[in-house]
Amino acid sequence: MTLAARFCLVAVATLVACTRSAPAVSTSDSAAAKPSSDANVAVVKAYVDAWNKRDTVAMDSLLGPGGVHDDLAEGFHGVGPAQVNGFMRDVLKGQPDYKWNVTSTFTDGPHVAMEWTWTSTYTGPGPAGMVKNLPLSGRGASIVDVENGKIKQFTDYYDNASFFPKDSTRK
Repeated sequence: MTLAARFCLVAVATLVACTRSAPAVSTSDSAAAKPSSDANVAVVKAYVDAWNKRDTVAMDSLLGPGGVHDDLAEGFHGVGPAQVNGFMRDVLKGQPDYKWNVTSTFTDGPHVAMEWTWTSTYTGPGPAGMVKNLPLSGRGASIVDVENGKIKQFTDYYDNASFFPKDSTRK
């Protein structure tokens, strides 16, 4: 990844982190009481792994009851495990073999930013019409807030159209 791309990702993560309200922290909190950045990254990677395994039970345990997953490119805003699991079922209808791969992460306290790739064989509407069994791949980034070992907010950022080859009208 280029230095400019990393800078943009850091800028987005910083902007998101600064615009969200941070929980109050007591001055008597010890370092041992705060989850480590590694623990927060592990939660996020486990969530991605649950998607890859289609493991709704694991997703339920990783997403807090009021946890939010926003997929901006798809226009999805889900609150709680039931809505996110419904979104997963919808994704599987058109991309039964998707694979989500985390390529890099960085953290700032409860905030985790990750870059990822997505591959699948897609059937459904594309930018130039309906497609069937079209191999897709793309890149994106997610900003995640982890609270008490659960995902509080998970937001995906990517350009959906960029996943499709220029000539993606195969049927």
